[in-house]
Amino acid sequence: MEKKEKFIKPAQFAEHEIIKAIVNGEWAAGQNLPPERELATLLGITRPTLREALQRLSRDGWIIIKHGRPTIVVDYKNNGGLAVLKTLMKFEEFRSKLLIKDWLEFRILILPDLAYKAILSNSDKILDKLNNAPSINAESSEFSVYDWDLQVLFIKLSKNSIAKMLYNDLTEIYHKEGAAYFSSTQIKNKSLDYYKKLKDTILHNKNEVNNVVKQTMQTSLEIWERINQ
Repeated sequence: MEKKEKFIKPAQFAEHEIIKAIVNGEWAAGQNLPPERELATLLGITRPTLREALQRLSRDGWIIIKHGRPTIVVDYKNNGGLAVLKTLMKFEEFRSKLLIKDWLEFRILILPDLAYKAILSNSDKILDKLNNAPSINAESSEFSVYDWDLQVLFIKLSKNSIAKMLYNDLTEIYHKEGAAYFSSTQIKNKSLDYYKKLKDTILHNKNEVNNVVKQTMQTSLEIWERINQ
């Protein structure tokens, strides 16, 4: 880890550099961080500034601080929480295709049931949203935003607070990845078919909503994997 120049906010810089070293495997899970004096010198910051950064990293679940003992790197992949996920998704240099794939797989597990619950709660709002789907000629970014907003509407109407917090942290990355995903006219057509099928299912056979959403989420994952091979 090379010594870096100071940023305008040195504590934020230090926090970012330490996370980067952890994510890159420079400091492995269970390993001790260098002593404060050494680490502060390495980062080009004061020890009080370093302590401020370390306290935030401890709060967010990246490290464990014990008085009088070395600071230990947490196994964030197995023990990290929402704060870790938020950081990984916020900074492109920390994200990986595997992480996005894991999210899409997780979405298959949670979204179908929550969509069904949302439709039982207020199908009119969802139908109104589906009636305003973008046209085939819309920009890929418009499709990305629309598709995300539809998912968020499912979550909101399902009243699942944990899912809502998860989705809040994923908005930016979905918009970006989605814009690339929807760049194909074929994929736009598939999505429009999905919106139409979902609308028809809500109107005529609500009990099949779960299956319609699940099948579409599975297909989306498979397409995304092919695109990113």
